[in-house]
Amino acid sequence: MTLHSTIDVIDAVLELEKFPHILKLREQRAKMKYLTQTSYGAAIHPVEPRHFSHDLRAALAARMAGLWKATELRAHYLNLLAKAGSATDLHSVADAAFTPDESDKRLAAILAHVDLVTLSPREATRANIEKLEAAGLDDGDIVTLAGIIAFVNYQVLVVAGLKMLRDN
Repeated sequence: MTLHSTIDVIDAVLELEKFPHILKLREQRAKMKYLTQTSYGAAIHPVEPRHFSHDLRAALAARMAGLWKATELRAHYLNLLAKAGSATDLHSVADAAFTPDESDKRLAAILAHVDLVTLSPREATRANIEKLEAAGLDDGDIVTLAGIIAFVNYQVLVVAGLKMLRDN
């Protein structure tokens, strides 16, 4: 289900309750803060996750945060994954060094795409989408994956900017 929490993830991971001047700054953009949190719910905890379970979404988000070396955000997503108690072990997916077994073409294509768009978005081409299709992802899956990637990479950048303000 979509997450409707009163806790703002960005405020929480950066422990901004200890930095009232940063919280005040964020409240000057209250609508942006609200929309970011709402987007978090849609990307990570949607009502209908389709072929991307909530656990897989958390693992992919942890992976992207790890690629960016966004330690606080990565810890948040790893915690989500741990709390989920998934029947399948997705902790390996959260590790940017992990490469799935060749037999799991779907996961391999997803992780290759996540890594490419996170690290080198300009290099992504139609051929990369075709690889996802060849691995069995339909149009809805590809749009879902694009949304997860876009949101988490945006969230990482917001966290990085606020962290700079917090720490300086």
